Amino acid sequence: RPPLRGPAPSKLPRPLRKAPMGLQAPPTVGVHSTDKKVAPTFAARIQQDTFDEAVRENMEDLDMDEAEAVQDAIAQFEAQGIDLSNVLKEAPSAERDAHPVVRGCAALDAAAKAGSEETMELQYGEGAAQSTMKLTFRALDPAQDVGDLVGDLNALRAACERSGDEGRAAQALLGAREGMDLLPSACLACLRRDELPAALWALRAALADAENRDRVGLRGLLALQACLVERRADAAVQAAAFHAAAAAMVGHEANRACLHEKCALVASAVAALKGHADDVNVVLAACAALRALTLQDDARKALNKGFDRARAAADLGALPLLNAQLAKLGTGGENGGASDAGATAALLLTLSRLAASNKICETLVSLGTLDRAVGLLRAHIADATVCRPACALLSALAGNDDVKQRLGEARAPELTAALLGGHLDAPAALDAAAQLLTALTTRHGSNCEAFVAGGGVEALVGAMRACPKHLALQKRCCLAVRNLAVRAEGATQALLEQGAEPLLREAMEASPELHDLAKAALRDMHCDVSLAQPWKGMPGESKTLEQGDADGENRFEQFMDTPEARAAMQAAGFDTTQM
Repeated sequence: RPPLRGPAPSKLPRPLRKAPMGLQAPPTVGVHSTDKKVAPTFAARIQQDTFDEAVRENMEDLDMDEAEAVQDAIAQFEAQGIDLSNVLKEAPSAERDAHPVVRGCAALDAAAKAGSEETMELQYGEGAAQSTMKLTFRALDPAQDVGDLVGDLNALRAACERSGDEGRAAQALLGAREGMDLLPSACLACLRRDELPAALWALRAALADAENRDRVGLRGLLALQACLVERRADAAVQAAAFHAAAAAMVGHEANRACLHEKCALVASAVAALKGHADDVNVVLAACAALRALTLQDDARKALNKGFDRARAAADLGALPLLNAQLAKLGTGGENGGASDAGATAALLLTLSRLAASNKICETLVSLGTLDRAVGLLRAHIADATVCRPACALLSALAGNDDVKQRLGEARAPELTAALLGGHLDAPAALDAAAQLLTALTTRHGSNCEAFVAGGGVEALVGAMRACPKHLALQKRCCLAVRNLAVRAEGATQALLEQGAEPLLREAMEASPELHDLAKAALRDMHCDVSLAQPWKGMPGESKTLEQGDADGENRFEQFMDTPEARAAMQAAGFDTTQM
């Protein structure tokens, strides 16, 4: 048999792709959130020509049929640890050339080459470092015929948005065929044409791949800025461009820094919130971009500037605009208007991500966001989609003791008890409710007593019992138990009667991360718990002493009669004359 083909794996280090990631709600609020870190890994890759050559050799040299030759080539490369997700695993044919990614790349390349060269000046940077960047590209004339470019772009987008391995393979194939150069070039080529939204949505679908986010580069991000600036009045372009920008920032701190510091994304988002206040699609797209700016999910970066970006959004006037949208879409407490649950949840989540400092929280309270969030929580108490971000926002605002008092007067502790008892099948909603409970009961005895009086102890213990493996929820419940046991009269007895003690002991043994929290909760409930910390030796030591047989012969006196023992005793200052 011929030797295994393809370059040595050590010569082809490439980051592995990650599954598409949405902009999920964080376990805590604000830019201090600990988002799930995404770290790149590596794998070897080959080109399409290398795979085609292996198939051809199998067919010509080993007389294999086409299907067997393809399967044998796949097996050989995978045995070497080669990642084949960036190649089409089939023999060359006309059908393969009709693949949506192959056809789309060909259409994009033709469209980019058909235009005439044009230069556009963009504002680059901010503050004292602000300058002008000249972006040169080929632009298509508005009346120029480019065939069914929209159809090709929609097919490309659909291929990349497929679920599972098919979608990830299409994204990887697009990146391997220079798609992250072709798509931004196509966006610039269609800058003044109706095909631009389709190009931006295809770019957004491609950016679901982690490697493609690395490949998009400065030119791709500047292309997004050019679309936002040049087509500021076009709602369809604005929505697609903001979604593409949000996708580019997931798990990528460098892209976030570039879009904020160099491409003025926050200013564009605020401008869109002002100029397209009546278009919910643009509003939600701008919210997605603002949330992505505050993520801290890139494992390659120890620090991020999420706080600075949240403050920049507040300084540019994003908070009143978002609050006005929340009043328009939500019920607003006693206003009684109909609301869109998905849009309301997105706005609440965006505000919770921007609530990064006490000053911002005070601004939100003065705008009426606090009362509005409580009203929305009460109106949508059975809808986990709205309850989760509403609890996250209220938790951020409740860091202020005055806000705790206002929330207590608004019966928020009783609402929290209802949430914990009514969403046992939604761990994420329970986690958010437990987070709110912890914030409400910290340093505030009246809120603790109101929660206990409203039947909250039974709901809290029920939430712990329903999700024993949800680590974040169990942590918050342990903290809440401590607050209640210390500050609410009768809470300890109620917790014991509901069976909190065995649940805390199970949590203490189940996870090292929960051990200290659960032990502290048991201590505050006056349960029998050992707080002694046995000495385990110095770090790095792992030695034992052999004691010997307790009933064996004692040779100590014989040892003391030896010259070595006498010399040691004399060196230690003992009188050996009597020995």
